[in-house]
Amino acid sequence: MMEIPQAYEAEFLGDIAEKLDLSPLTRCIFTERLSQQNLDANWTDIVESCQPRLTPDQARKDNWSRQILPKLRELGFDHEANAKKLWQAVRPWLVQTHYHPWLWDKLSQISQKTQQMGIKAAKSPDHLGMLPKRNDYLTTVPLGSEVIFELQLPDSAHLTLLEREPNGTVVCLCPSPFAQTSQFQPQQTTTIRLPQASAPQPAFVLTEPGKEQLIALLTPKIPPFQWLEQSRFEAMALQVSQLQETFEYVKSQNSPQVRLLSTAYEVV
Repeated sequence: MMEIPQAYEAEFLGDIAEKLDLSPLTRCIFTERLSQQNLDANWTDIVESCQPRLTPDQARKDNWSRQILPKLRELGFDHEANAKKLWQAVRPWLVQTHYHPWLWDKLSQISQKTQQMGIKAAKSPDHLGMLPKRNDYLTTVPLGSEVIFELQLPDSAHLTLLEREPNGTVVCLCPSPFAQTSQFQPQQTTTIRLPQASAPQPAFVLTEPGKEQLIALLTPKIPPFQWLEQSRFEAMALQVSQLQETFEYVKSQNSPQVRLLSTAYEVV
């Protein structure tokens, strides 16, 4: 299992503590107790960093057992009764279940919401024509619909298109078998449509209700992701390490030619 890089650990644990709606003092106990460097520490060491100062027994019984653990159970953490040192099980569980969606949320937060891209009905029955739209793009689509994706592209760019499905899976739609061409020139086309003509099917079929999110990374040339070439030939779900690589790449870029766009729609 992948470990959280130290550079992101405090922010990740802090965001989870905020999601759990912990008080400032209990939040400190939570983040200190679940820090990688403190997994083997005793409670005396944990309370040293938190103010107002608690006794080790107060921190363990009142904050950890009575406040933090019940909220973690509500979040989905399951454990054996009377298990010892549960924080050593909580941390890998958080990494496994929440780090991937956390990375996606961070990518979404630094993206630019746009009306340059979205989905349209592959066919246009009357009832689809009446659904809510954002400019020309649908914001709500019935389950089972066939749709296509469009992006208005004013400049030359390589497109890396990621989709987060309602179940949380992140897939790469471009490059992929639906879009083996991922480098585009504006004199050739200003409207990118997926699936492309070479795709195994002419439209995407929406098979799961919920929120679909799309993030488009536009770069002057192909990003240095080794998995992109694999994605070109197989439908690929991104692992946490690949999503982290994407996030770190975007954060490291300081160029107006590198853009991150996002949009979303509901499948009902």
